[in-house]
Amino acid sequence: MAVTVAPVTPDVIDALLPRLRPIDRLELDCMGTGDARDDLLRLVAGSRRSRAAYMDGDLVCIFGVKAATAMSDTGFPWALTTRAVDRPQVRREFVAGSRVGVEWLGQDFRRLWNLVAEENLVARRWLRWIGFRFDAEKTVVLQGHRFLHFEMEMT
Repeated sequence: MAVTVAPVTPDVIDALLPRLRPIDRLELDCMGTGDARDDLLRLVAGSRRSRAAYMDGDLVCIFGVKAATAMSDTGFPWALTTRAVDRPQVRREFVAGSRVGVEWLGQDFRRLWNLVAEENLVARRWLRWIGFRFDAEKTVVLQGHRFLHFEMEMT
């Protein structure tokens, strides 16, 4: 599979939204303002780094990292995936490149953390595989859904 990355543009966001995995859409809706497109445009604009990933020309995900503050050494990594990751070959490639992606996202941060929906079992398994730890004491409820805190110290 040919893997390519490109900047996240408004056109990429428009292509992503109808293809989101339902659990990713749920997370976006629970954490957002109600206008998913505007939320993503603001997220990308406020991120230190972001990219869209394609496999054989098919949009698989957008991902990035936002700093807690302008001078912070803490970053909030984020990723939203399309249904393409449900295909076994795409998922294998996605997982295989993930550690390099996290290193790229975390290159100027001491710590990365964010939240993931408790019911997002695929993402939770993937985050553990990459090396993130979960802290059950920092669980929050957003719009009736439990979200688990995950974090990683960068070396």
